[in-house]
Amino acid sequence: MIAEVIGALGVVAAALITGVLHRWRNENTAAHGKALDKLDSIAATLDHVDAEIDEIGEWQREHDELHRSL
Repeated sequence: MIAEVIGALGVVAAALITGVLHRWRNENTAAHGKALDKLDSIAATLDHVDAEIDEIGEWQREHDELHRSL
C-alpha cells in the first residue's frame, strides 16, 4: 500500500514538474520571439542609417570635388 502511494505521489510530482517546465518553455519561446522581432527592427534601422551615411559620404566627396575644381 505504501509503495502505491509513493508511486502515485511520484507520478503527480513528475506531472507537476513537467507542466511547470512546459510553461517556462512556452514563456521563454515567446520572449525569444519578441527579442528577435526587436533585433530585426534594430537591424532594419541600422541598414537605413547605413544607407543614409553612404549618401552623405557620396555628397561630401562630390562637394569636395566641386571646391577643388574652383
